[in-house]
Amino acid sequence: MNFKKLILNSSVVIMTSLLAFVPSNSQAKDLNNVKVEQKSSENTKSKKYWINDDTDLFKEKNEHSKIIGELEQGDTVKVEEIGEIFAKITFTQDKKNIEGYIYKSYLSQKEVNPDPNKFEGWVNVETKVFDSKEKEAKVLGVIDKDSEIKGHIDEDNLRITYFGRIAYIKANSTTKESPKDRDARLEKERKIQAQKLAEKRKKEQKEQEERAKKERQQQSAPQNVSGRTITMRSTAYTSDPAENGGYSTTAMGTAIRYGVAAVDPNVIPLGTRLYIEGYGYARAEDTGGAIKGNRIDLVFGSKSQSSNWGRRTVRVTILN
Repeated sequence: MNFKKLILNSSVVIMTSLLAFVPSNSQAKDLNNVKVEQKSSENTKSKKYWINDDTDLFKEKNEHSKIIGELEQGDTVKVEEIGEIFAKITFTQDKKNIEGYIYKSYLSQKEVNPDPNKFEGWVNVETKVFDSKEKEAKVLGVIDKDSEIKGHIDEDNLRITYFGRIAYIKANSTTKESPKDRDARLEKERKIQAQKLAEKRKKEQKEQEERAKKERQQQSAPQNVSGRTITMRSTAYTSDPAENGGYSTTAMGTAIRYGVAAVDPNVIPLGTRLYIEGYGYARAEDTGGAIKGNRIDLVFGSKSQSSNWGRRTVRVTILN
């Protein structure tokens, strides 16, 4: 037997068997990756992290996935898995264990405190959502009026979470007053305004009735009227300065008001007390360029009353 040849063949068999257990370059790389991923998983699994800004919680690791909740700045979570973009997390809320995905950029290994500029309220007008607070910002979408909103005050903007990403809306489009409270306030204001208007109309109506009553009393024939009676042609005017050459006082310096009569002083002296048929008591206090002879001009409280009186012949009794 050739022992040299036998030993050589045995060596070849042994080397061939050993080479079968050596991985190729690509296989070695895959194995190394597995080791790294396992090590990473072991380092992150169930480890406590803080949320560094408000964010939505997705059901799947996809931003178009269903939003199943939200996390706020300063909240703590346990990380189960960290991928290239998303992280799988768990946390307890209202004694329930919740699991979902967030962008991994919202995770912080350092403690994060809640933002003192946090805002919770509502959108008081339909408003646009922008991807930044710059003037050339891109519009991401629109938030409807009366939508509840949470965010952080950032100068003149409100930084919010919009479908898992940071976005901005104008701070002046928000309010802390809920739609329910706003509607209740507006309803209360409407009732107050309606009550004030009703009281004003009631007061005006009462004043109008008192004026009408006074006018009726003045126009009704008194029981003891005596004196010289003159038949005169009458006209009417009001206290409006536009009807009186810009003046608001009579020839005697008194205010132009109901109960004043303009006369010809040569016929009826100024200061004379009168009783005019259909008008009532009056006093001769004014004059006029067209008031000559048996003419008399009577003051009324409104243009409609003046127009209704028009021109008519009346009996005028001189009382003194």
